[in-house]
Parts: sequence; C-alpha cells; structure tokens
Amino acid sequence: MHPKFEIPTDPHGKHRYESAMKHVEAAKKAGKSSDEIHAIFKKVMEFNPMDIESIPQDEAHAKYRTAMVHMKKALESGKSADEAHETFRKIMNGETSGHCHHK
Repeated sequence: MHPKFEIPTDPHGKHRYESAMKHVEAAKKAGKSSDEIHAIFKKVMEFNPMDIESIPQDEAHAKYRTAMVHMKKALESGKSADEAHETFRKIMNGETSGHCHHK
C-alpha cells in the first residue's frame, strides 16, 4: 500500500512528478524491488535541478543535463526566467544547432 501522495500543482512540481513516474516505469521494467522503486521516486521528487553535478552523466540524461547547464548559465548571465525556460525548451525539443561549449 502506498502512502497518500499529493501531486504537486505548480509547473515545476508537476514536471518533477511526471519525471518521477517515468523513472518508476523504467525501474519496474528493469525489475527493481518495491523499496528501490520508492527510493527512485523520492530521489526524483526531492531533486534540485540547479545542482548540475547531481544530474547523471549517462546517455539517458545527456540532453536534460545540457539543457540545465544552459538554463543555469542563462540565469547567471542575467536572462529572465522566461528566456532561460525558452533555452531549456529549445534544447529539449532539438531546436538548436548542437554547438555547446558549456559541457
């Protein structure tokens, strides 16, 4: 039995929840135990996306990591949250040239 979990209603919380559920599905397919699956869900829900070093450096997370590096750099250089989100969206949707020097 699962404890009651309130699905976040803010945009970032919703995105984290959707990501957590994708990770849960992958864990189930990989045959992970219930305890392992719950730990994965918790880790994703508590994840701080601005902590770039905590993002896995594997192929499955490569595009997300690149998008977050560029989003963080945009914010640090004074871009607005909307501009930084647009940079993130473009990278995630493959709408960029692919030239990156922030890795």
